[in-house]
Amino acid sequence: MFGKLLGEVKGIFNAITIAEMVDALVYVIIGLLFFFNPTLSFTLVAVLTGIVLIINGVISICSYFKRSNIDLYNYNLIFGILLVIVGIVTLFMNYLVAITLGIYLIIIGAQKLCYGLILRKFDESSWITVFIIGFLFFILGVVTIFTSPDAVVKVAGICLLGYGLINFVNTLLLRRRAQYFLS
Repeated sequence: MFGKLLGEVKGIFNAITIAEMVDALVYVIIGLLFFFNPTLSFTLVAVLTGIVLIINGVISICSYFKRSNIDLYNYNLIFGILLVIVGIVTLFMNYLVAITLGIYLIIIGAQKLCYGLILRKFDESSWITVFIIGFLFFILGVVTIFTSPDAVVKVAGICLLGYGLINFVNTLLLRRRAQYFLS
């Protein structure tokens, strides 16, 4: 009985972490595209950004409902709703893409700040790294709101690339740590 349940948990865990790594790689690809081709149509940037924001928001909302009993995900509903709203605004008001990208980075930064503080409560050693990354994303979001359109695309590219790489590495580390408990 316990072996079957453990097998199911391993399967779910593997599916979730693989989805997280694919999501992270999508951020890396979009970040590279934005950085190396900032002259992309601002409309294209807005549409891609809006879609990514909406998808990220839906994922955050779903993670809240699937894991609402885990403290780490308590704020995902709020962050998810905010991301969906900002994504929709970006799709239909693409001239506001600099502002919506900045708001997105602020939301992601705030989310990471909350994660860092929650991880601190559980004496998780990575809390300070997550907290600092959240702070940096928050500051980048504020800066992005006040930059020129070409700079916004490059800054967004750098941020998305960094976010994707960080999430990919975090997921790999989580998988490595979890193997100890799931084996």
